[in-house]
Amino acid sequence: MKKLIVVVNDLERSGKSTLARTLAHHLKAEDIKHLLVTSNEMDMTDSFPGEFWDLEDQFEVSQLISAIDRHEAVVVDVHTGAARNWGDLFESEDLENLLAEIDAEMTLVIPNNRSERCNEEICDLAEIFADQANYVIVHLSGDGRNELKWKGSPAEKAIRYLGATNVEFPALSDELVTALENADLELPEALNKPSALPRFAEVQVSQWIERASESLSVGNEHLIPDGAGSVALDF
Repeated sequence: MKKLIVVVNDLERSGKSTLARTLAHHLKAEDIKHLLVTSNEMDMTDSFPGEFWDLEDQFEVSQLISAIDRHEAVVVDVHTGAARNWGDLFESEDLENLLAEIDAEMTLVIPNNRSERCNEEICDLAEIFADQANYVIVHLSGDGRNELKWKGSPAEKAIRYLGATNVEFPALSDELVTALENADLELPEALNKPSALPRFAEVQVSQWIERASESLSVGNEHLIPDGAGSVALDF
């Protein structure tokens, strides 16, 4: 069964773009033919290795069907403020049944920055999509201050009921932070094409991708298509 992997969280700077690009690297490492999609037109730089979909004004379901037909997995980075749009689209177009007809299923991948507001957002998303999706919660590293304990929180209880998988993302090393600063790049930009980075930055980013991919493997049940074979990357 093919995978539609949707990265959602309506909080600003919640880690969605980093997570979506890292998922693409993870799928590449697993030899999964995939497509990375962004719904934020600002992402469409020369280095972005994917497509832009306008989820608010010009999205056609045929785009989704075509993408899934051509790939084993499609990763969609839903821009901040559009998670509810995706929920409305999913319901109005009866995408749950449509995906079933084309032998695909949706996985929601939600970054958790460990804040109270993020906990509330995860609860909201669980209520919107309920059992129409599989769930992978990716816990980002924090600084220890004002962090909400996940275990026993309202979101943890709601998402556990839906069978979610929890993933602990690796922190950025001091060397990686320095490399990004020296290259004047944010991590999502660096993840677009690590091979184009200065050598020191390339090494640090590649090492972090490897650690992050290892972490994501915990969620492979919901991320890797059933019976996926070894194929070449499509882009």
